[in-house]
Amino acid sequence: MKVLSLHGDHYQMGLQHGKQVCDLRPLILTTIGARLEALTRTGGLDMPVLDEVKRVWETHARSTLMMVEGIADALQIPLERLFQYVAASYLEDLLLAKTQPEGCTVWAASRSATRDGAPILVKNRDYYEGHIPLRVIAYAALREGYRSIYVTSAGSPGVFSSGMNERGLAIADTHVSSRDLGPGLARFTLMMNILERCASTADALAYLKSVRCMGAGNLILADADGECAVVENGFRVCGFITPLQDIVVATNHFVSAELRDANVLRNSTTYDETRARYEIARALLEQARGALDVAHAKRIAAHHGATALCRHRPINDADTISAAIYLPARRQLLFCNGWPCQGSYERYTLNGD
Repeated sequence: MKVLSLHGDHYQMGLQHGKQVCDLRPLILTTIGARLEALTRTGGLDMPVLDEVKRVWETHARSTLMMVEGIADALQIPLERLFQYVAASYLEDLLLAKTQPEGCTVWAASRSATRDGAPILVKNRDYYEGHIPLRVIAYAALREGYRSIYVTSAGSPGVFSSGMNERGLAIADTHVSSRDLGPGLARFTLMMNILERCASTADALAYLKSVRCMGAGNLILADADGECAVVENGFRVCGFITPLQDIVVATNHFVSAELRDANVLRNSTTYDETRARYEIARALLEQARGALDVAHAKRIAAHHGATALCRHRPINDADTISAAIYLPARRQLLFCNGWPCQGSYERYTLNGD
């Protein structure tokens, strides 16, 4: 699996990203083509909201657009086409046109919940099959900002799954089909900005309260001091969830009073499945309370049963394409490139302060 080294300003980081994945260009083009062809059939690319998103990002997410420009230049992809691809998830959410659920199970634990009191943040990434060969890890050093390591997809800007910065702040996201959508900042922009600017969970929460989110997802935070939180992203409102006995969990639905009624897929098998994963993750964490460590984290990521956290197609609607275990106090990432029930973990270290 590729490990990218990015530095400079956001355009330069995008350009370096593109150059370092240039051998994957045919696969990237195939993935872009499949996503945009589906949106063309549903009329998504003709929606005026696409121009609305671009106007908002030009003002509030210029860093993301600079990365898109750099990637487009390096891979010789028309800029407009790559922008459409980057905004595809938002258009699909508006149209309720996703061909495959975007899953993911994320949890964080610290203090009384872990064996040594140190924080752990874990993400099972459930995503499109086309992204399996596009999985990459990036080390990023913005000219002015904290250094970070993050998991992403070749050809995608920002932090496109999860990451951690040099101050020991870790973050991951999950998708939620939501009614509360609008032309705000995408999660991959929010996560990039947080890793570059914020030293703690408290800093990240203050930042998220100050910006307009696009909606349709959860952000899960854990810092080196053990402060954890879940932020449910809506366009009009957000829900802020604090740990229950030093544990937080998020799957693919909202649970806060502010946003639980915004869940689109209520009374569906997909909604039942995300709630079941939420409950089994909580149950497994409770069973290991006070003893949670890396070994437990690997077993939970690999869990199979009536409700699996390690999901395999065609039994499930989505594939778990990777698992990431962040150890914020150590500035370490343990990464499994594939099903966590069968794969091994590689260790990546981000030097501290």
